[in-house]
Amino acid sequence: MNSCYAFCTLCIFLLSAALVAADKLESKTTYQKAYGETKGNPTVDPAKDLPRYPAVEPKDAIATWQVKKGFKLELAAQEPQVRSPIAVSFDERGRMFVCEMIDYSEMRDVTPHLGRVSMLEDKDGDGHYETSTVFAEDLAWPTGIICANGGIYVIATPDIIFFKDTKGRGKADVREVVFTGFGTGLKILNVQGLANCPQWGQDNRIHIQCGGGNRGKVKCLKRPDLPEIEIGGRDLWFDPRTYDFGLEAGGGQFGMSFDNFGRKFVCSNSDHLQFFVYDDRYAGRNPYFDMPPSRQSIAADGGAAEVFRLSPDEPWRIMRTRWRIAGVVKGGVEGGGRVSGYFTGATGTTVYRGDAYGDDFVNNTFSGDAGGQLVHRKKIYQDGVSLIGKRPEDEQNFEFAASKDTWVRVVNFSNAPDGCLYVMDMYREVIEHPWSIPDEIKKHVDLNNGNDRGRIYRITPDKSEWKRRASVDLSKASTEELVKTLEHPNGWHRDTAHRLLYERNDKAAVPMLEKMVNESSNPLAKLHALGALNGVGALSEAVVIKALKDKDEHVNERGVLLAEKLNREGGLQKTLLTHISDIAANDSQRLRFQIAMTLGNEKSKEALAILNRLGQRSIGEEWIIDAIASGIPEHSIALFEAKRNNAALGNKDEIAELALYARVVAASSDSGGIDIVLNSIAHDPNPIIVRAFAEGLKRAGTTIAKVDTEKKLAAVFVKAGDIVRDGKAAEAARLEAINLVSLDTRKLAVPALLVCLEKSQPESVQSAAVTALGQFSDNEVMSSFITQWPGLQKKARSATISVMLARPESATALLHAIEAKSIASGELSASDVQALFKHKDEAVATLADKILAELKPPSRASVIAKFQAAMTTKGDFARGQIVFTQRCMACHKANNLGVQVGPDLITVKTKGRDGIFTAILDPNKEVAPQFIAYTVNTKDGQTLAGIITNDTANSMTLKMMGGFEMNIPRANIKGSSAAGISLMPEGMEAGMSVQDMADLLDFIEKAN
Repeated sequence: MNSCYAFCTLCIFLLSAALVAADKLESKTTYQKAYGETKGNPTVDPAKDLPRYPAVEPKDAIATWQVKKGFKLELAAQEPQVRSPIAVSFDERGRMFVCEMIDYSEMRDVTPHLGRVSMLEDKDGDGHYETSTVFAEDLAWPTGIICANGGIYVIATPDIIFFKDTKGRGKADVREVVFTGFGTGLKILNVQGLANCPQWGQDNRIHIQCGGGNRGKVKCLKRPDLPEIEIGGRDLWFDPRTYDFGLEAGGGQFGMSFDNFGRKFVCSNSDHLQFFVYDDRYAGRNPYFDMPPSRQSIAADGGAAEVFRLSPDEPWRIMRTRWRIAGVVKGGVEGGGRVSGYFTGATGTTVYRGDAYGDDFVNNTFSGDAGGQLVHRKKIYQDGVSLIGKRPEDEQNFEFAASKDTWVRVVNFSNAPDGCLYVMDMYREVIEHPWSIPDEIKKHVDLNNGNDRGRIYRITPDKSEWKRRASVDLSKASTEELVKTLEHPNGWHRDTAHRLLYERNDKAAVPMLEKMVNESSNPLAKLHALGALNGVGALSEAVVIKALKDKDEHVNERGVLLAEKLNREGGLQKTLLTHISDIAANDSQRLRFQIAMTLGNEKSKEALAILNRLGQRSIGEEWIIDAIASGIPEHSIALFEAKRNNAALGNKDEIAELALYARVVAASSDSGGIDIVLNSIAHDPNPIIVRAFAEGLKRAGTTIAKVDTEKKLAAVFVKAGDIVRDGKAAEAARLEAINLVSLDTRKLAVPALLVCLEKSQPESVQSAAVTALGQFSDNEVMSSFITQWPGLQKKARSATISVMLARPESATALLHAIEAKSIASGELSASDVQALFKHKDEAVATLADKILAELKPPSRASVIAKFQAAMTTKGDFARGQIVFTQRCMACHKANNLGVQVGPDLITVKTKGRDGIFTAILDPNKEVAPQFIAYTVNTKDGQTLAGIITNDTANSMTLKMMGGFEMNIPRANIKGSSAAGISLMPEGMEAGMSVQDMADLLDFIEKAN
């Protein structure tokens, strides 16, 4: 796989492309188009410069691997039975269907298409799948497969195709496109960013990963009555029985899996372990509150974690690195000239759910690194509502499995009928994204070498007492036998039995499933039985209550979720609410989180009482409090009142919770609720709550002054104004008072705040006052900023410039002040200068060109040439840290200094010294999609720049330089745009010497 930063550049290229018709999907481009022109005429001597490692024959393959003690690898299948395997699905008869992407990476347009599906069988039960039949062929870039409905569904962008063998000949005679439209919103398809990894879920749906770079409107050809859906950055699910379909939270790249409890995990090239905390269908129900993103990176050692490969670097990669260092070709330098060290091609993350390895391995995740020839394992632990993945204690300095063979390409995994984990080795000489190999090198590299090869390994216990389950056939199982199979210790058995029960839709299963929920001692069986009952439309209140009363918290959680299925017009029945109430004090944060989510739409007093107790039980547990606040706005009114009347609030977490409710109430414009909050804070004006109330009112388009018609808060603001003016008052008290005063009318607030700009005032007071004054932003305020400038301290000056840049009229005033020498142009940071030169208001940009002409950053080529000597100059770590704090810590974190806004420096360090050097001096050369700077124009006249950290139907969250995050309601967004550039500005090097640059490079290379 390509490196994370190379892939990110390609994503930018793709996402900025124009739309084309589905039947004209393009799949090829060149390195020069993606990165830039090659300099000079570099030559390559293939024999000397590109010696090639030979392929290892299957009989010798196992010897190239080192595997964790207690385990071993076995070849389950290899060429010629299988070629380029990237996904496997076992049907109910234990037959292995293999998705073979033979046309990777640039042969999609060959016709007939080379992609295919082979059916492999182990007829003699010895563990080796010796019989192979081509089941389906002529597939363009197939990337996923799942057995269902007596056949297979195959993802071959832009389609999902159903194949079935109705004649028993081992070859499909039915070929039907059931969904289409994937990738049709892109001008050019990214071979490593296609829809993939269909998985069966305990919710009786097939889930498709398609949110990692896909675009297009998907429609179901089986259901022309259903509207097409724009997938955007989300994943898709469909019901294989009814073909209903919809969207769910997504964003992973290649690799998706569910654990035993039905929780979803994904990965991306440079983030090998991500978890979806909740179903994002809950996130949009309250337009006045924004839930945190559902997808969370959960690896304790970071998404681009350290890995330990055994294989050598590939010669072509060494040459590319040398060329990049020399500037012959553009692009980042990996790992200081090495591929190894960190995840750059994480793929196929899969949860192990088998019964062969023992309980310590169940629900562990396994990830491949396709460029590193390895298998990486994580143990998963509960972390409040979310999870955390940690490298096992006995695998601290090595991987679970790794090969010395550079042709090994671990791309995916599959849980199997024998209880083992199977490893898909695509086995290619080159796996790199074709656009990431310089054209001059690429013509000497055979991207297709190995497309006639492929291996599938089985990880088995290395114990004489372990005996493999040789065969399985659930296709002939009776309904009773399938129900009993839900108790099987192997996850594949439970899933397959569950799926078959759903497909058969046999109502005779109902009493047996109910009995299982009532009597089984196996919580995993109960989860499947509950899902199966829901699938046949036989979910009863009695069964859900039984789940709610179960001793296992996961069964309780599922019961709470399924209670929603019994929701009648008036809401949940009191009997269900009673039982939910009984478990609302459970120690499990996950359970309490789901209760909050489920009760979010309930209007009954019983539901509100549960939510109130849940809040009391969950003080300081942010995910749960957020879940409570995500419910209908009426809840926040009642919960605010109940909590405010309950007890004196001295705990900061309780105050934060109350402030959250106050914000939602104010934003909802409910006059009764606003009166309740207003009366409360008039009686006890906690500044945090008052500010939250004001923020909510602003979201609703109003202010405290407008809603407080009886002047109930007048005394509060008068007192706050007195504290603001009192130079002898404690600094903390003054800062708190500034926050309060800023919520008052302009007439009363501005005079008090202007006092804080005087030269004698503390720096923190000056800064806070500047920020507060920024919301008024009229001529008097701007003039005061300029008049008081000589007495403002460093942080206050920085805040002043930020405030003045937010609106065209104040930006104009700032430029005129610089022209008049009232403010020195040197006070502007590189990002300030960039903001003015690229200002959306043409008049401001023109004025900046005139007044700041001497500050216009020189061409990046000339800057790189000027500082090139820093690459070989000896740097000093301590001096470099000083440079870092002066220029970088507003957006980056290293050595426990700074704020994380831009890329993780661990990932940046893998680029090597040359890559770091280029990233500093030419920040727009390679920009990961998640770090592209967006400009957002608000209806109240502000122009804000930052990276988008959350984007929902209700609001957008921008993270700006310095780490400040601003949540902007959709109602206040006038428009947004992005030019595909980094938030990091050009010109950061202004005023630096070559030695300064060498010191900074040394610090970044060595910093933690």
